[in-house]
Amino acid sequence: MLRNLVRLVVLALVVHAAVRIGPEFWHYLQFKDAVTEVASYPGRKTPDQLRDRVLQLATEHQVPIGAEDVTVTREGNRAFVSTAWTAQLEYLPTRFYPYDFIVDVEGRPERFNGF
Repeated sequence: MLRNLVRLVVLALVVHAAVRIGPEFWHYLQFKDAVTEVASYPGRKTPDQLRDRVLQLATEHQVPIGAEDVTVTREGNRAFVSTAWTAQLEYLPTRFYPYDFIVDVEGRPERFNGF
């Protein structure tokens, strides 16, 4: 009986951690994928326009960054985007741990000259 109770408590803690932490990492992965796309296909946009697009994506993906947190540079047809933020992740009930999310993306150049 006690053994099953301990298993149930451990299971509840694992489920709690997954529910609290999973969405943070999901938003991070979606945001990083979207920023990679922006950096890979910058077109004729200026770094300020690309920064505005990254900030718009951050709002869509619930990422808490501001304009001063985003660095965008252009080099020919490629763009480089860097940003980071710290989230308080709740692994255990009422126990928060800081975790640094880092997005450092280099746009992939077109292959085969856009073929």
